[in-house]
Amino acid sequence: MSVIWLSVFLMPVSCLLERDPDGKPGAAAENLTCWIHDVDFLECSWAVGRAAPWDVQYHLYLIQPDTYEEWECVHYTTDTQGRRTGCCFDDISGLKNHHYHFLVNGTSEASRIPCTEIFATLSEIEILAPPSISGTCNKSYSLMEWKMSSHFSSDFVYELQIYKGADPTHLDTHTVIDKNSYELVNPGTYTARIRGKNNLGYFGETWSSWSPPRSFECDNDRSLGAWPMMLSIVLGTLLTVLLVVLLCRRFSVVQKIFPPVPGIRDPIKDFFHNNRLVDWEAGAEGWQECSVEEVQAVGET
Repeated sequence: MSVIWLSVFLMPVSCLLERDPDGKPGAAAENLTCWIHDVDFLECSWAVGRAAPWDVQYHLYLIQPDTYEEWECVHYTTDTQGRRTGCCFDDISGLKNHHYHFLVNGTSEASRIPCTEIFATLSEIEILAPPSISGTCNKSYSLMEWKMSSHFSSDFVYELQIYKGADPTHLDTHTVIDKNSYELVNPGTYTARIRGKNNLGYFGETWSSWSPPRSFECDNDRSLGAWPMMLSIVLGTLLTVLLVVLLCRRFSVVQKIFPPVPGIRDPIKDFFHNNRLVDWEAGAEGWQECSVEEVQAVGET
């Protein structure tokens, strides 16, 4: 509300000049309000002027006062008579956290329509989305972490509620400033939820909605992650392999399953190693000796 009241005193000359006898009193848009929601959306709404002509149509502009850069909104909402009563910018991630000028002017064939405007810094009109909470725990320790998303703020205050066990009345509330984590010792089983707001003093009084409740069962070690299970699998595999090797050595299964590969035979070497060959001694007679006859070859005549 302070931003709207402030805009009356900071009204630019252009809008003041339009409030002349040619502009129809009561035809301007009324109750102009703008806010940011769900991180990326800037939305404004207003009411049709009580004395506005039947064919009145309104247009919303977002203006950067320092550079005079302006953006016209294109996603309008209308009432039952087709008159525009609101508009939404669906991607504001490229805007800076500056002081902006929100201007609604009107057009009509019957008369001139005065303009309506407000000024605001984007971080001051943002309705923060609830933080997303996650965590890990075991029997003795729990670590909760969360993330707050905003294009225009980075300094937050959080309210963390923790319900111990199954008793909803056993509630602990903690205020966390400039941190995105919280630790518990001997946590047991508990449920947690969190909300946040800008740490901007007067302009940071609006809390986000609560995050969905998150339950933690810390009485067993399953929440420690997959490392214990992976380690058990590796150890089991190693023990199995070791047992198989011992059994194979014990019962000579390796030789039966994997017999030695026979060598390649050498036919020449094998021939000279048979039993028909004996050692020769000069001058010695034996039964192995054969009589030698002299043969004379006679050629043809």
